[in-house]
Amino acid sequence: MKRVLSGFALTLFSLVIAFAGTLLAGTPAQKSVLPQKTPPPKFKAIWEPVNYKEDLPLYDVFFVSKDEGWVSGAAGTVLHTKDGGTTWTAELGGDPHAEGAELGRVFFTDATHGWAQTGYDHPGSALFRSTDGESWQQVTGDIRGNILFISATKGFYVYGTRLYATTDGGKTWTQPFTCRAKMEVNGLTKETNCDVRALHFPTATVGYGVGEARVTVKTEDGGSTWNVLAGPEEPGDQRGYDVFFLYANTGYEVRSSGLYRTTDGGQSWQGVIAHLESGYPKVKFADKEVGWSCLGGTWAYTVDGGKHWTTRQVRFPTGVTSFSLPTRDRGYVVGDHGMIYRYRIVPADYTSKGMIEAPMMPAAAADQSSSSDSQPEQQSAQTWVQAKPSAKQVSLTDAPAAAASSEGPSIEFSRPRVNGLSVSMNGLMISRSNGAALPDDCGVWSFGDGSAPMNSCFPARHTYARAGTYHVTATVTDTKGQSASASMDVTVQ
Repeated sequence: MKRVLSGFALTLFSLVIAFAGTLLAGTPAQKSVLPQKTPPPKFKAIWEPVNYKEDLPLYDVFFVSKDEGWVSGAAGTVLHTKDGGTTWTAELGGDPHAEGAELGRVFFTDATHGWAQTGYDHPGSALFRSTDGESWQQVTGDIRGNILFISATKGFYVYGTRLYATTDGGKTWTQPFTCRAKMEVNGLTKETNCDVRALHFPTATVGYGVGEARVTVKTEDGGSTWNVLAGPEEPGDQRGYDVFFLYANTGYEVRSSGLYRTTDGGQSWQGVIAHLESGYPKVKFADKEVGWSCLGGTWAYTVDGGKHWTTRQVRFPTGVTSFSLPTRDRGYVVGDHGMIYRYRIVPADYTSKGMIEAPMMPAAAADQSSSSDSQPEQQSAQTWVQAKPSAKQVSLTDAPAAAASSEGPSIEFSRPRVNGLSVSMNGLMISRSNGAALPDDCGVWSFGDGSAPMNSCFPARHTYARAGTYHVTATVTDTKGQSASASMDVTVQ
C-alpha cells in the first residue's frame, strides 16, 4: 500500500512540474527595469574667501552689482573692488596701525554715489561722501543715528525721536518730523515721545521707520510728512531694530522677539517663524523672492518672499558683522581680521582653498520683473535711481530691449548710463526653466565697434574709441544650454 501511495505522489509531483513548465514556456520573459540614475549636478553654490590681507575689523559691506562693492571698517577704512573681491583697493585707510574713525556703515545709491558713516552713537560722528565711487570727502560732522539716502542728493537720518532730511547730499539738514505717539497702555490713553531707529523706502515716495515698541512711522510723499501708526499691546519685546519692505505695503520688521511681517502698510504685524541670530540682525532681499539674514555664524534665507525661512550654521573663520546681497546668486559677508567671504555659483568640480559648500538659491521665476513697480529695491533705492540717466547723453532706437520666451533665459535692459565715450549697461538676466540657473559669467557682450566679445554680468561696461551709434548685443546661456539674446542701439558723444 505504501508503495502505491509513494508512486502516486511521485506521479502527481511530476505532472505539476510539467504543467508549470508549460505555463512558463508560454510566457514571454520579463525584462528587468533598472532605476534611472540622476545625472550629477553641473553647478554648485559655495562660500569662498576673498579676504583683505590686513588684520582689520570690517563692519559693513555694500555691493551695487555682482562684482562691484565697498567694505568699511576700523582705522577709517573703505575698501573697493570691481572684480568680486579678487582684488581690493583701499580708498580710505586700510592700515590697521593708522589712526582713523571706525566706519560702521557704507551704502550706495548707484555705482558712483555713496556714503560712509561712523557708528550709530559714536561721539563726533562723521559722514563721508563719494560722487565717483573712488574719492571721498567729509560732508558734515557729528551726525548720529542711522542714515539712508534714496537718491544722489536726498537722504534721511533718525536719532532718538527726531528725523532729519537733506536734499544736497548731506551738506545741510532740516528736521521735518518728531515722533510722538498716542496709544492705549493698560487701558489708559497715553501720549508719549517715540524713538525711530531704522528706515527703509520701497519706492521713491513710500517710506517706513521702526524703533519704539508698537510704533511704525510712514511717509507717502517722499519724506515731506510722516504719520504715526500705533499697534496693539502684545507679549514680548515689541521694539524694532531693522525694517525692509518688498513693496509699498508688504515688509518685514526685526524685533528682539523675532521677525514680523505686514501686508497692510504697517497697520498690523504678524509673527513669522524664523530663527535669526540674537543681537541686531538685519534682513535684506535681492528680489521679491530671495532674502537673507546673516550675523555671527547664523545664516537664514527665504526663497518665497519671506513666508518661510531656512536657517543654517556656517563655520566662517570668525563671526559675520554684516552682509550684502546684490543678486540671488551672489552675496558677501565681512568680519574681523579682514574676513570677506563671497557666495556664488560655480562648476560642480570647482575647488578653492577655504571653500565652504552652501545651498543653491533657486533660479528666478519667469515673472521676475526689473520694473520699479514690482521689483524690491536691494538694500536701498538703487534700482530706480540707476534707471534715470541723462536724456542728453543717451539716444535709443526702437530696437528690442528684451528677449523672452516661455522657456529658457531672458534679458531685460534698463536705460544705459553714458559718460562721454564710456557706457554702462544694466538690467536683469533671468532663467525661465525649472532647475536651470545662470552661471557666474551671465552673458557674452558684443559692443558693436569691432572689439572682441566679453563675458560680463550686469552692469557691463565698455569705452569706445570715438563718438557714434553702436549696436550692443548680449547673449545669455543657462545651465540647460538654452540661450537668448537682446540688443540695443547706444549713442555716445
